[in-house]
Amino acid sequence: MQGGPLRRYYTHDRGRLSRNARTEDSRKTRGDIGLMAACEIRKNCPLRGLNTWGSGGSCLWLAAPRSSEEAVSFVRSGAASEGDVYVLGGGSNVLVQDGLLAAGVVSCSGMTAASFAGAGGFVSAWIEAGFPVKKLLALAVEKNLGGLEFLAGIPGTVGGALCGNAGAGGVSFAPLVERIETVSRNGELRVWEAGELKWSYRASPWGSAAPFLITRAFLRIPYSTKDNIIRNIRHYSSLKKGQPIGAKTAGCVFKNPPEGAAGMLLDRCGCKGLSVGGAFVSERHANFIENRGGASSSDIFALAEKCRARVRAVFGVKLEYEIKFFGAF
Repeated sequence: MQGGPLRRYYTHDRGRLSRNARTEDSRKTRGDIGLMAACEIRKNCPLRGLNTWGSGGSCLWLAAPRSSEEAVSFVRSGAASEGDVYVLGGGSNVLVQDGLLAAGVVSCSGMTAASFAGAGGFVSAWIEAGFPVKKLLALAVEKNLGGLEFLAGIPGTVGGALCGNAGAGGVSFAPLVERIETVSRNGELRVWEAGELKWSYRASPWGSAAPFLITRAFLRIPYSTKDNIIRNIRHYSSLKKGQPIGAKTAGCVFKNPPEGAAGMLLDRCGCKGLSVGGAFVSERHANFIENRGGASSSDIFALAEKCRARVRAVFGVKLEYEIKFFGAF
């Protein structure tokens, strides 16, 4: 049974891009908007409070656009054209270097507009990159939308989830994505069709040639029944029962290799309970590192490398990081 009537749902009231939009049409649409209110920029901005590990130093500057249009205008201003620049979503899978990060950061957390329109057995939606996945799942439950249950227990934002192809039980956003809109570092706006995206386990759909910034995603979400949605959420939640809920972590540190689950390999190497400074390998799940108070990013990285070395020594497996690094490690 379909949910109640779907209205457009906005945190900022703006129009939609047409269904058949392409790069030139998108650029024209954005151009018509013109420069919006100046993007908030903070100099020497501390990043400790902007990532879930609660570690790291400060960046040279942090830009916090409040919409995808504002983000595009900021990039086209040239402010992000020189030097190293990182893009930050919910901060749930990043490790920021200690001290001064000699780079700029663009935070997408203010880009939270979305639009939903029902048509037949599906809902067509565009969602900005900073929209929290937790909020998206709650909206899906409210409106009886299926296919998003895998988000149960996953932190962060839609943009971050797309960049890393986040998922659970082999399910991700991939089958729901119709298009993704991005902006390059030189300000070129482009809409990528589903056929141009190459999805693989915990990897960007663009591979090593990822665009600078996702502005918004266009999804086609099927209706489902409330009972089915709740049942699926319980299933995906059960997959995370062993995870350290409530602890300061960044999710899984390493990707699962072909040889088996990274957590299992780490556990068999006796990594649970290992520590460096204030960083501890979780006793509940060996692929999680907790900041139990005062851990520096250097502590966390040293502990991760210690665990990684154990797995390689015992099993001959070189674990690949799932987390992203801001700065030099």
